[in-house]
Amino acid sequence: MTSTDTARPDGDVVELSTPADVVYVSTLRLAAASLAARCELTIDDIEDLRLAVDEACALLLPHATADSHLGARFHLHPGKLVVDASVTTSETSEPNRDGFAWTVLDALASTVDVHMQADTLTISVTKARESVQTL
Repeated sequence: MTSTDTARPDGDVVELSTPADVVYVSTLRLAAASLAARCELTIDDIEDLRLAVDEACALLLPHATADSHLGARFHLHPGKLVVDASVTTSETSEPNRDGFAWTVLDALASTVDVHMQADTLTISVTKARESVQTL
């Protein structure tokens, strides 16, 4: 075991999986906030990211199959956190990009991408400190 107090999060990856149910979204929000602090994001950035993760999950959950898990993969970098939230789906549709949830998500995140691979729908949310966004 190594000390994480002095280690910079350059390329670390953390993965979480919960049942695909709205009651577990708070677990992913809390993890995002904690990991964003490790990435040295500002308090405002951390709050934006928490809300963005919530919106991404809200967009994903209607597409989840009954036995699906809500997965989150957190990619940590100095000044930046990328969250890949995903569910298993039997559909080929994508989240509604015309609705209020997408508008909020897009406003809160530095970048947002949607990926459909096989039977997995993923929304990738990146939050970066403003001074680091050009990396």
